[in-house]
Amino acid sequence: MIKLSQTIPVLLFGASLAVISPQLCTAFTVQEIGSLAQASSDLPMVKSAGLSPDMDVPWSKAVRIVDPFEGEFVGVFDRNSLGGHLYREGSKQVISLWTPSSIRVLVTVNSDQARSSFYTAGRVYPRPDYFRFVTTKKVDKLLLKVKKKVFQLDGSTGTFAVSKELATALKNAPNENLDIRLVLEGGQTVDSEIGKETVKAWRTIY
Repeated sequence: MIKLSQTIPVLLFGASLAVISPQLCTAFTVQEIGSLAQASSDLPMVKSAGLSPDMDVPWSKAVRIVDPFEGEFVGVFDRNSLGGHLYREGSKQVISLWTPSSIRVLVTVNSDQARSSFYTAGRVYPRPDYFRFVTTKKVDKLLLKVKKKVFQLDGSTGTFAVSKELATALKNAPNENLDIRLVLEGGQTVDSEIGKETVKAWRTIY
């Protein structure tokens, strides 16, 4: 039985707010997650649940994750770039992993960039590759607006528990971009969104 924290009947930007604490039980039991994994054998496979700025995974698609430390489960990866070109100084990238039991979020800020070059025959030739310098930001809170309801999730190290209530809301979310707000350590906020293809993939996950 999942113990939900009390829903607070206040309005936030015209929407009710549900606060979900990090002590919540996960939305699915171990047996349910195992069943989902068994049913996902035809999904693309990803060999790690780790998040990094330059990861190469199928984005916005349901995948089967086979992690050497966490085992096998289903999930969907999402990525959104903010502030222009990915390599632009000051641009941000929000990467997230949505699974039956948790949401993981990584925020990176591009602090600098450099092009490499090589010297030959008395001339300098630029190379097409970039060296990126990025820093990661700790995410303390995640706010999601699903229809008219705002869910506020408290977590640690960028990981947030998924309750039954939230899982149901995500599964039934309209097929459109979904707004999220990330509250970083120190109080800074980053507004981003989840693309409608990821929202569509949630119906497989939840």
